[in-house]
Amino acid sequence: MIDTNDSEFLSRIEDKGLLSKVCDAKTAAKMFNPGDIIGISGFTPCGYPKITMHELAERMKETPFQVDIWTGASTAPELDGALAKVDGMAMRLPFQSDPICREKINTGKMHFTDMHLSHVAQHAWFGFLGHL
Repeated sequence: MIDTNDSEFLSRIEDKGLLSKVCDAKTAAKMFNPGDIIGISGFTPCGYPKITMHELAERMKETPFQVDIWTGASTAPELDGALAKVDGMAMRLPFQSDPICREKINTGKMHFTDMHLSHVAQHAWFGFLGHL
């Protein structure tokens, strides 16, 4: 876990106007609202948030709601599995590999759009996925 008070970590943030936005995972998880579309990177274990999504799933256990998750690629159980277990995802795109997600998609409990990864940004920009 990143120490948000670590001066070495904070010095790597070039835009000093963003320093006020640095917070711990529990605080970050409180910023998401029902119906939000959350865009996340992917492909490697370092490419997506794990602790924040865990904290979001914990919050959803207490106050159930759903968000849409759009990623740059695959993630892992720390994201897909954690949110799927608490029925926290209304929609997932463009790719997933989690067995809990797959079960929810196949039973119609979660919407899923399977598309090539390179098409997500263009589809979002042109409004094919709804208005952001």
